[in-house]
Amino acid sequence: MVTHRFLMLLFLCGTFALLTGCGGERLTPAALAARKALQFERPQNALEKLSEGAGDQSVEGHYLRACALEQLDRLTAAKAEVKLAIAAAPKNPKYKGYSLRLKLFDADESAIDSLLQLHDENPSSAAVSLYAVFAYQAKHVKQRSENKLRAARVQLEKAQASLKTALSLAAEIPECQRELVEMAIWFEQPDDALKLVDTLLRDEPDRVELLQQRVRVLLLSKQPAETISAAATVYKRRGRTEAAAVEFANVLNRLPPSPAVMEQYDSIRTQFPANTAILLRHCWSLGKGGRVVDACQELGKSFEQQTDSRRRQILAQSAVAIPLEMNNPEVAAVQLKKYRKEISNDQMLAFFEGQLAEQRKDFALSVEKMQEVVNAYRTDSSASSELARVALTRIRQVLSERQLAEEIRKAAELTLRRAGLNRYDEANVREEARSLLNVLESEGSPVRIPKEGPAVIIKEDGATAN
Repeated sequence: MVTHRFLMLLFLCGTFALLTGCGGERLTPAALAARKALQFERPQNALEKLSEGAGDQSVEGHYLRACALEQLDRLTAAKAEVKLAIAAAPKNPKYKGYSLRLKLFDADESAIDSLLQLHDENPSSAAVSLYAVFAYQAKHVKQRSENKLRAARVQLEKAQASLKTALSLAAEIPECQRELVEMAIWFEQPDDALKLVDTLLRDEPDRVELLQQRVRVLLLSKQPAETISAAATVYKRRGRTEAAAVEFANVLNRLPPSPAVMEQYDSIRTQFPANTAILLRHCWSLGKGGRVVDACQELGKSFEQQTDSRRRQILAQSAVAIPLEMNNPEVAAVQLKKYRKEISNDQMLAFFEGQLAEQRKDFALSVEKMQEVVNAYRTDSSASSELARVALTRIRQVLSERQLAEEIRKAAELTLRRAGLNRYDEANVREEARSLLNVLESEGSPVRIPKEGPAVIIKEDGATAN
């Protein structure tokens, strides 16, 4: 009898949970259906569910309608709906937090402190914990722009902790679960992300977007065999098209270059032998696997057969970049001599020369060349900010702090002189130097600081067969 009553209690609790949302409010059938649609990023379907009949005018209905409208980039309408939800339930922190998040997305800095205060008052709210992540990120970017680097790092740590809370309570906010997965990937919390994406896949096992997310999570969790299997599944589900093959090659390129990885490369290159994007990723993997000469030979053969000038540029750059990234100055020097005339990008050439000089222990020449890379970015609008950022990092590594300050000062003076300012005071130099040091600071929406990647990232548009 006790067991029977216990099971009945569990059943009743489960039924009640399905009919309620955060804070215990009962959900209408329309709101339940809309929340399910939002869980799988079908905002238009959610709006249709909430509009059936006389239209769902419940508190949660207004909130879910706002979520759907936001996903459709109809922010003004979303704000109006969440305002109705707050009017009906002014003490509900989820609605307050959502409204503040929308303000934050409108670049309203006043929302930062208000949202963080709301989080302090409601630390166990899944929704508020998720929304607070954006506030911590915004504060992180703001403090970095003010050169408060230690304080900014603290905000990033708080954002990660807040996300951890939201992930642990993800069942409370199914309408936000796809966003939670993306945030977990962004903040490199693969264990939580994998649990959540697997939960979603149990409902929609054939959803390609979910399978792709699972591949990204497995990459983060460093499970190469499972990653290959999952990526191969996505490739098959997408009909083994050329675009799908390039995506598969992107995944393979991020894995350790094992025999299993090379076997998959052989398969997709056999199917699409003329695709430059797949070739490039294969060659980078060959380089990472210690087969730099093989990679250069493959690139050389393709270069001779290629007639498209842009692709010839990319192949030539890769033929130099791969041995440099793999710290093989002997092969790199040969490749640079061979392809110098083919590389028309002066900033890229200066970067290669600086990298080669550093590997040959000619640090003075290396710093000089890396300064050319930075100055090119400051004076040429088409120059690469990524190369400039990496060049500054290389300069920092080579020089002591005192030497660095002096070299950056000289670079700032040179930039000002090239800009046509014959007279410049110390304040201008300091400002320009600070600008150089912050060359890649975020100016837009809150983002995290990415980890160091390869110095040269060769990009190639997807499924082009030439």
